[in-house]
Amino acid sequence: MDTGQLADRFCATWARCTGGADPSPVWQTVEKRYTEPHRFYHNLDHLDHCLGELDAAREKIEEFDATELAIWFHDIIYVYGAKDNEERSADALRYFAASHLPANITDRVSEFIIATKHTGAAADLGIAYLVDIDLSGFGLPWEGYLADSNALRKEAPEVSDEQYYRGKLRFLTELQTWDSLFQTDFFRERLEANAQANITRYSGDLRAKGFG
Repeated sequence: MDTGQLADRFCATWARCTGGADPSPVWQTVEKRYTEPHRFYHNLDHLDHCLGELDAAREKIEEFDATELAIWFHDIIYVYGAKDNEERSADALRYFAASHLPANITDRVSEFIIATKHTGAAADLGIAYLVDIDLSGFGLPWEGYLADSNALRKEAPEVSDEQYYRGKLRFLTELQTWDSLFQTDFFRERLEANAQANITRYSGDLRAKGFG
């Protein structure tokens, strides 16, 4: 989707979920945040990818609107290395949802957003779908995975290659200790094999370059 299509989709979703509240000022903030100059991965392209994966799993996801709202807001605040990006993103959702969304929906979407910290097993199937969507880029064909990895590197220009890639290798090694990267059958069956192959290949490349 181009930016206009993303805007149309967001505005339709926001209006539907809020019972007709004006989505324009909210979209302006969403677009402004996801087009900040320091973003090379956590941008509108990432949203577009996640929405495509959401649509692919549409028939499996019971809380579709809440999941979609979480996608739109899950990286609305992004600072490389910050430990509270997800909490601040959830706060942004709460700010815009005030008086527009029922409290239980706001709480649920916030729970989804916080779960994209990826700190452990999902608490339930709804959260599992959201976190799998956020990680689905790992299962892209190699060229797409490598492009995402290079984009992520560009978001940390102040960090040396030595520090960045050693940390990246530790992270990938930790992922390989998980029983599986994806927590739902739907994404596991579609993407797990390719994701594991990408992680293994990329990790091998880093070790070959002396970062291991």
